[in-house]
Amino acid sequence: MAVRPRLLERERVHDRLDRHRQQAAQGQGSTVLLRGEAGAGKTAVIAEFLAKQPGDTKVLQGWCDPLSTPRPLGPLIDMLTGVAPEHAVDLRAGVDAGDVEAVHAAVTAVLASGPTWVCVVEDVHWADGATLDLLRYLAGRIESLPVLLVVSYRDDEVGDRHPLAVLLNELAAADHVAVEPLSEAAVAELSAGSGVHPAELHRLTGGNPFYVTEVLAAGPAALRDGPLPPSVYDAVWGRLARLSMAGRQTAYAAAIFGPRIDVAVLRAVCPAAVDGLPACLETGVLVADTATVHFRHELARRATYEQIPAFERRSLHRRVLDALAEYSDPNMLNLLAFHADQARDSEAVIRYGPDAAARASALAAYAEAAELFALTLRHADAVPDHRRVEWVEQHALNSNLAGHGEAAAGSFRQAADMRRALGDRLREGDNLRWLSYWLWAMGRTTEALEVGRESVRLLEDLGPSRELAWALVNLTELAAVGYDPQCPDYSARAVRLGEQLGDRAVAVRARCHGTLSTVTRTGTGWEVLESVWREAMGDDLGPEHAGIIGVVLCWNAAHHHRLDDADRYIRTSSAFCREHDLRVFETLTTATASLTALHRGDWVNAASAAEDVLTKPALSPLHRYLPLVTLALTRARRDDARVSDLLDEAVAISEPHDVYRLGLVWAARAEAAWLAGDDATARAEALGGLAVCTEHTDPWRVGQLQRWVRLAGGEHGIAPSTDVITPYRHELQGDYAAAAAEWTRLGCPTTRRWPNSAVTPTRSRPRCRRSPTWAHLQRPAAPSSGSPSSAAAPTGATRPPSPTPAG
Repeated sequence: MAVRPRLLERERVHDRLDRHRQQAAQGQGSTVLLRGEAGAGKTAVIAEFLAKQPGDTKVLQGWCDPLSTPRPLGPLIDMLTGVAPEHAVDLRAGVDAGDVEAVHAAVTAVLASGPTWVCVVEDVHWADGATLDLLRYLAGRIESLPVLLVVSYRDDEVGDRHPLAVLLNELAAADHVAVEPLSEAAVAELSAGSGVHPAELHRLTGGNPFYVTEVLAAGPAALRDGPLPPSVYDAVWGRLARLSMAGRQTAYAAAIFGPRIDVAVLRAVCPAAVDGLPACLETGVLVADTATVHFRHELARRATYEQIPAFERRSLHRRVLDALAEYSDPNMLNLLAFHADQARDSEAVIRYGPDAAARASALAAYAEAAELFALTLRHADAVPDHRRVEWVEQHALNSNLAGHGEAAAGSFRQAADMRRALGDRLREGDNLRWLSYWLWAMGRTTEALEVGRESVRLLEDLGPSRELAWALVNLTELAAVGYDPQCPDYSARAVRLGEQLGDRAVAVRARCHGTLSTVTRTGTGWEVLESVWREAMGDDLGPEHAGIIGVVLCWNAAHHHRLDDADRYIRTSSAFCREHDLRVFETLTTATASLTALHRGDWVNAASAAEDVLTKPALSPLHRYLPLVTLALTRARRDDARVSDLLDEAVAISEPHDVYRLGLVWAARAEAAWLAGDDATARAEALGGLAVCTEHTDPWRVGQLQRWVRLAGGEHGIAPSTDVITPYRHELQGDYAAAAAEWTRLGCPTTRRWPNSAVTPTRSRPRCRRSPTWAHLQRPAAPSSGSPSSAAAPTGATRPPSPTPAG
């Protein structure tokens, strides 16, 4: 017998939704994030909620697709049928043109025009990047709109590195509502009269409503041969077996197409659907909406898809491809490319794939664009190289914008080789420049420098060009972070060439890192560096340049303990990055904020900022090393043993000679060892870092390492050759009063209170107590005269008593 599913134990969820809808009716919008495991019943809850909406509430509903190349803004396209024609025209024009700002403005105009809206986007774990950006845009403005925005997703499919995880972290003000599994009592009520034992059913399904209803729909026969199968696939297959041949063919065709299929398209692909569709609807294999049919759950579609023999699967993809090709709809391009790929029709992939990828890129769905270019390239062996290399470069550039470093580097390398074979030296050099950039970001500094120099040598032979100018900028940046004394020369050359070509972005970027080299060598030039940043933010150079320069300024101010300046830079840079959707750079400023909080002794906020970054998905090592260090030190200073894994990951982000990134890591490893009472390891870590320093290395990084050598009872080794005076140098020279005064001026109370008496090897090291409480860690520093004999241990920086005098 067919069992009609009933919604049980969902009253709390409906109450929350009702309350938010009432607030929306009063002009105060909100966002509800409806989460649950696959099959928890989120779609059923939404359907029941929408069914009881009053007549003056307008409903818009859209869905995300579980395709390897999802539709850019697919949910928004689904919603167009519910929008007034005059607004639908603007929306469709914006989508077709790939004009993200126009789309966002049109959506806002629609939602501001009605009395009350309930806007539902389902299955956002399958969303494309453009849809996630739209949701982020709406959520930031929702309170001023008469809108309830309901977003559903599978929380069991959203791990730390899932694209949706970033958005979820950002929507702190949203109401997070969980759809929980059913209790045994609810399962018993649902299964009454079905012939299925409720306790066994609950035990085997865990109360998952989808599993429960699927097994109940299949009837007692599903249990006839023994225990219930552990997967929903068995239940779905059992139901398919009871369908007629026409019904199974219809289900197969629907499974091939995707989660939703237009009835007219289904009948075009599968003539048997005339008889088979009613059978599928009657048995609940498929469910009908106004003009589409779909499986009750994606797992059911997958199970059906896997039942289709391979030869028939390919034939069905071909039929779907032919049917969709009849529609002149650019929103179908990604589907056409997908089905062409599955049908192994390389000619069709080449016909649709590049346009689909370009459309996704125009809508800022960069990850999807990269996937579509990759799909195209898998079928492009017969395409001439002069055409194929363009797709390789586009794959590289979109991978770059999506933050996929390995993929970007691989394609830039391939593109450079192809341009060389084609005799296009200019484009070869530009691809090498991009490759060098990503090699450095991934910590492969030696190769990055080699490739960067090769790019400049190649392009110099071709005369002045924009490509050469940017290659010189890249070399300037590599020289600045490598403490190469040639950095000012590279910078001057890039500035001259940029001015000669009229490319101000080149000049601004080159001046940034040229000035940074001066800052790290002499301690002067901060005002110039800040003015370059302000110029980049104020001019129409492209926001990404101001984003990069802002990160450089924030990072180096924090490393140099210019904390008031660093905090000011972080606030301004973060706001700028949010305004211009530069989330990659905004995350880097948050990473820097964790370090400034650590320097101030604010370990609670330091750890919080660090964990905020480290829990974001798909971040590069460049994003992670500062928060890794910060979190490790907040743990080490409160006697938390969970330190080594963090610092092991941090030290592995780059090559051993990369003092710019690893100097802080070596110092942190030395401190963690010292706090654990392991002086030998502390000295070894600090000396290992000093061994790769030169007379050109930033004195702040050198001084920090020298301090830890001395604190661990060793000789500090080389001294900076520059005349830059840092608090570290005061300490090493025995002028603790001057060091303490400088640390206080810089706003570093915890750093001021390190046991400066221990810097002198002949003095006994103070014995510090361990403290397990956070409150103790943040007690204000006691006054100190600055004399060696009265210097106090840092708050919370505790270590076991030393059995012997230091040194």
